[in-house]
Amino acid sequence: MKHIYSIVPWKRIQVYQKGYFDIVYSIYAIGWTTDLQKTFNLIASYLKKDGIFIFSWDHPVMRCMEIEEDNLVVKSSYYDENLFTFEKYGFDVSLSKRKISTYINALSKAGFFIEEMIEETDKQTLESESKVEQKYHSAFIAKMFPLSFVFKARKL
Repeated sequence: MKHIYSIVPWKRIQVYQKGYFDIVYSIYAIGWTTDLQKTFNLIASYLKKDGIFIFSWDHPVMRCMEIEEDNLVVKSSYYDENLFTFEKYGFDVSLSKRKISTYINALSKAGFFIEEMIEETDKQTLESESKVEQKYHSAFIAKMFPLSFVFKARKL
């Protein structure tokens, strides 16, 4: 039987023995970590050899772009990996900006081999009519660049 663990930012982590899981996955949770390397190291420690780690997060380009007068405009540097703050449900939230290479290098240092990375927009969105919207995940933006990415990595 496969042992699978899902990382949820609000879920309390239970204690398991090291090398216990076959698969760990995280759907839009990894970006909330304040220490990416420590998080990847911890995940690797709980995976069996050849275990799979799959995770997704917002594409880093998303944090660089804004819509201004019906145009998509670069508003910040892709290379800036500082914290940024935004409002969510009436609260200020701070997250780290990270480049794709930051994820790749942290995975490598934690002992992972990247089997696949996906950064694409679904066919239905690409073929749809879209209007310019200020929405963070709008079809207009999704036609310009990927909104998210997914990594599939194997523990060596």
